[in-house]
Amino acid sequence: MAKKTLSQSERVVKNDILRYKKNKLAGALALIGLVFNCLYFMILYALPHASFFNYEIGVSVLLTLILLLAVFLSSEAVKGYNKTYSIVLFVIAAFQIVRIFGYPLDGLNNNTLISSSDIYNNSVMFGYFGTYFESSEPVFTLMVVYLVLSAACLIASGVWGWIVAERLVKFQKGLDNGEIVIEDALKQLDAEDEAVKTATPVEVKTANQEVE
Repeated sequence: MAKKTLSQSERVVKNDILRYKKNKLAGALALIGLVFNCLYFMILYALPHASFFNYEIGVSVLLTLILLLAVFLSSEAVKGYNKTYSIVLFVIAAFQIVRIFGYPLDGLNNNTLISSSDIYNNSVMFGYFGTYFESSEPVFTLMVVYLVLSAACLIASGVWGWIVAERLVKFQKGLDNGEIVIEDALKQLDAEDEAVKTATPVEVKTANQEVE
């Protein structure tokens, strides 16, 4: 069965509602992307490779904190229909993809994602939920999956945030220049509802068939 096509007055009212509610879907997608990023750095900072514990981890922690803050602020901004932060989310998503070619790929090439020796020359193995890996490939795969999922969610959030924000901007312009009048749309909706109430069953069926 075909989806019912909204009338002009219904579209006007639907767009008007955007002025009074948040874009929760865009905000939620950004936060989900944030969760996947947290899962990624939980693996990254649990890795046993001793050579990683130097100035690089300090830079990494700083970048992670900045990224977490940026994504959280962006999630709140896109909820409020701020298109600028959609671009911020696109940039962060690109950064997530670029991160794959940093330590995860280097760790895979050098097979350092599974074990190393600590300062006391004791063997240190990397475990994930009770599973200890014999090669770097599955650890690398997990890291890539989390980064890609994070990037995908951030892109989806940015795209949806941009689309709905643009729709609201166009609607507001229509209101400002007088092309759209909310009162007229509400009156038209009332007239349509009244017509449905007074219509015979045959007329209603015919109208539904025309919509389909």
